[in-house]
Amino acid sequence: MLLRRMKSKSIGPAGLLTIASLDQLAITMSQQGLSILSVAFKEYARLGVTQMGILFSTVALGAVIGMIPAGIALDRFGSRRVAWMAGSAILVVMGLLAMLLPRNFWALEALLSLVGFFLPALSLTGTTAITHVFDGSSREGVAIGIRQAATPLGGILAASLFPFLVKTWSLATVLWVIAVNAGGWTLAFAWALAPTNHSPRAAMPATQGLKSLVEVLRPLKYPLLISLLLSPGQYALLTYALLDLHDRWHVHMGIAGPIIALALLGGFLARIYMGKMMDKGAHSIPWLIALTSSVGVLSLVLWAIIPHGIPLVVIILIFFALGAGLDGWNALLTAWVAQKSSASQRGIALGLTGMAGFIGIVLFLPIFGLIIRWSDSYRPAWGLLALIYLVGIGLLAYAKRVSHKTI
Repeated sequence: MLLRRMKSKSIGPAGLLTIASLDQLAITMSQQGLSILSVAFKEYARLGVTQMGILFSTVALGAVIGMIPAGIALDRFGSRRVAWMAGSAILVVMGLLAMLLPRNFWALEALLSLVGFFLPALSLTGTTAITHVFDGSSREGVAIGIRQAATPLGGILAASLFPFLVKTWSLATVLWVIAVNAGGWTLAFAWALAPTNHSPRAAMPATQGLKSLVEVLRPLKYPLLISLLLSPGQYALLTYALLDLHDRWHVHMGIAGPIIALALLGGFLARIYMGKMMDKGAHSIPWLIALTSSVGVLSLVLWAIIPHGIPLVVIILIFFALGAGLDGWNALLTAWVAQKSSASQRGIALGLTGMAGFIGIVLFLPIFGLIIRWSDSYRPAWGLLALIYLVGIGLLAYAKRVSHKTI
């Protein structure tokens, strides 16, 4: 048992949760930090807005491809082995990006797709381990909320530090920092998990593997669709909100970065609070996700329609709500997937959900950029995102109604 192995190293569930959260903090500073550095990449490689959208959706495309292998590897080889391999791989790939840092668009595409491919394994390792440790516990929702809250917290640090560091140092130096931070903490997490008796499983025949995949997919159809619809909001906020604040509102980048950090603080607080709400059991997970997303819709509509001349404090409040609504539902989705999957298939279930989310990101970010280019305005793009979130809320209401009928 995982708990016995942790006791042998004097690392209890709380200790593992702490290291997993710090690891996720570092991973997010890598993953979301790349999007926050989009302006620096844009200036360095002289990219257009559409090119920038395509470039950073490439990271998501790499993650789409990498999610399934990562999930299968976790179920087959265990979290510790995957953490060792993924931590080492991200050190090498991010190191190559920092060392070469080409100005050519297609060379950047290739390197960022490799980064995206290896990032899912880092994040899935911690998520899978925590859902196993706290499965069925009265603290399950809070534990998952704390672990997943490290995601917006990492974004806060990245948004606060990276725009400043890239001006003080260089883009290549910041990328080296990201590589050592993400790879090093994942290797530390691998050590914390301790050696296991998890032996590799023999490969199943193709027909049995397909049947097993169908069995995993069937109860996950609604979480997969929600991940597809809601995930683009997080990345649109990170990738384009900085540019919107700078281009439309003429906010200095030194102020725009902390505003994005405040938005991510909203997501951080929402994830923990919603985890507590889940543990109380007063409402179902789909209802809580719908409630959180509704805050996102209202904030998006406000941000899309407010006129120029609005005081900065109003913009700050809107962005705090944007972060809570667009980023606060993620831990609830993880808990929902954990409820819908068996322990032996947890890795592939979380991998499929993450893949669905990154497919949504890959599809939406270039469209977002094209809308800005065609309309010469960010307003229609934010309005479209609000509409997508409304569709997600409608689907959640339907999923909740169907689940009541089947009980």
